[in-house]
Amino acid sequence: MIRTLLLAALALAAVAATPIALHEVRPGETLTLIAALRLGDAALWPALYRANRDQIRDPARLYPGQKLAIPTLSPAEREAVRREAKVLRPQ
Repeated sequence: MIRTLLLAALALAAVAATPIALHEVRPGETLTLIAALRLGDAALWPALYRANRDQIRDPARLYPGQKLAIPTLSPAEREAVRREAKVLRPQ
């Protein structure tokens, strides 16, 4: 499991360098909401966090006006991020 997460993190690091678009954060938006709107799946929020770690210290706090990179994810990367999101989800 740790190996899978490490591989996913490495894949996401490579992808984070090639955003397909930018999203300007609006009041009340969360990474989960932006992932649902821009990537089609709320569970892909960790990919947004990784692609924007230079701007986001706490994934639970976004600020209006931030411009977030929206990464391109292959189907395999999407699956890896979904698995990671399940591990990171609070119980």
